[in-house]
Amino acid sequence: MDSTNNKMLKQLLSKGCLGVVICATGFGGFPAYSQPGEVIAQSSSEMAEQNISQQDLEKFADAIADLRAIDEETQQKMIEAVQATGMSPEEFMKIGKQEDTQMNLSADKQMQFEEALEAVRELNEEDRKKKRVAVKEAGLEISRFNEIGKIVENNRDLQKKVVEILSQ
Repeated sequence: MDSTNNKMLKQLLSKGCLGVVICATGFGGFPAYSQPGEVIAQSSSEMAEQNISQQDLEKFADAIADLRAIDEETQQKMIEAVQATGMSPEEFMKIGKQEDTQMNLSADKQMQFEEALEAVRELNEEDRKKKRVAVKEAGLEISRFNEIGKIVENNRDLQKKVVEILSQ
């Protein structure tokens, strides 16, 4: 379970939850990825200097767990929405990746894609709203969550602590 949580944390920090940093503030697109930043090496003793209390770290971990659940739910809803248009998720992604290269699609296929894309956009907006609420319900303001996320992303000791909290 520890490796699963560690993998989950890295995934969420790299795109999912730190994506909330962007999504929750309305600056992101779909999918939301965090912007690569300068890597700051920190020791666990610097945690106090960063003003991250154990309580804030626990709130952060709680938010991470909730955000993971929201991500899974949204992903499933997106798959179902795409399939409801008659497309497979793989076909939708293929067309989406080639959209800029002017793929020759039949009128029906283009209409299916546009319908699926609209459904995915609506679900993404709903996802962002749920994530904002989840972070606040965990007891953190979005800005504080983002601040902690950036620090944890670049600090292995804090990552381990968050994984330990998630494992409890």
